[in-house]
Amino acid sequence: MNTDIAAQKALDRLAKSGFEKLADSDKLLAAIWTFEAEVANRGFARYFSSSAGDMACHVPAALRTIGAVGMAEIAAEANDVFGTGGPPKNRKERRTLVRAFGDGTRKTLEALEARFYESPEDVDDLLEIFLNQKQ
Repeated sequence: MNTDIAAQKALDRLAKSGFEKLADSDKLLAAIWTFEAEVANRGFARYFSSSAGDMACHVPAALRTIGAVGMAEIAAEANDVFGTGGPPKNRKERRTLVRAFGDGTRKTLEALEARFYESPEDVDDLLEIFLNQKQ
């Protein structure tokens, strides 16, 4: 299965129906795809401030499901900067909290970004393998 096409279809369904109405496979695709793209291009603070951050609480489990255990840990640790409840699903609330992050939290996120970029796990490959096994 072409992962790019599958992800785009999942993102189209996300835009049309919302996350909660997606099939589990589309939730997994949407959460992982947006996480990868946003963090790689903009970093964690902007990821959490964007609409992609609405799915942040689902990302660690989705990554574990496809076998990206190390990346799941990074995502979980990033979510933990919001406290035990993780990042709020409400974007406005998240953005307010992100703006209020102190230097220590920002440094934590920067360290997690470095780990993200240095991760030996190829999430795209793992996602493709997972999708092909589901066919």
